Amino acid sequence: MKFSQTVQHTRTDLVVSRRHDAWLADNDHPRYSREALDFAAAQLARSSDRVRQGTVSASSLGSCPRYQQFVFLGMPKLAKSPKSTLSCHNGVMMHLRWQMAGLTEGWLTKAEVPIRDDHYGLVGTMDGIAYDESVVELKSISSHGFSSIMTFGPKHEHLFQMGTYLLSTGREKGVFIYENKDNQEYTEIVVHRDELPMDDIVDTARDLWVNLLTRTLYEPLGKCIDKEGWQYQYCPFRDRCLGIRDWDEVA
Repeated sequence: MKFSQTVQHTRTDLVVSRRHDAWLADNDHPRYSREALDFAAAQLARSSDRVRQGTVSASSLGSCPRYQQFVFLGMPKLAKSPKSTLSCHNGVMMHLRWQMAGLTEGWLTKAEVPIRDDHYGLVGTMDGIAYDESVVELKSISSHGFSSIMTFGPKHEHLFQMGTYLLSTGREKGVFIYENKDNQEYTEIVVHRDELPMDDIVDTARDLWVNLLTRTLYEPLGKCIDKEGWQYQYCPFRDRCLGIRDWDEVA
């Protein structure tokens, strides 16, 4: 049985959807609370993203470990293309739109909540905390990706991300909201700690932290060696990664 069949289609404990749909029905021209407006103003006024050098990003734990080491060391990234930058802008505004709605309606009690786990060097920011204390994670995704989510459930790296948040905060439940950026269709998937690969998440976090402390560089991913696959295509270190064989060569 597919993950989505066990989690999405048999769930009776949806956290966001019913309340959000009811709010949308009465807000075709959205009216936001003062709390939501103040939150949006603060987010839009931020001067820059957080400094990631010297930290392990909770949101990236399920991605390429070599990429995470380069980020930890502060290796300069390739510039994004205009298309990639606009995609990032779209994701930021999708998050803000949902967070403002959640804070206004009340299904979201907090937004942009920082986490830190010094045991594994993890640092991150949760998109929000729901009224039932579950972690809310918002994802903007293409039609192809949305179809995959509906069939197979959340992506592996997204499950890892949620797992790090539950690990770091001691919470038991998480909520994914996936919105199709091509047509605004959305789905909610609720996950519990015992449904996530927590042992793999702990092992991955521990292994990465040990390798960082001992200056042990991971090998490049298999497809990247052949300069193939989406991870290579979108990697901001693809111009240097394959030529680096030793920790001290990273610059």
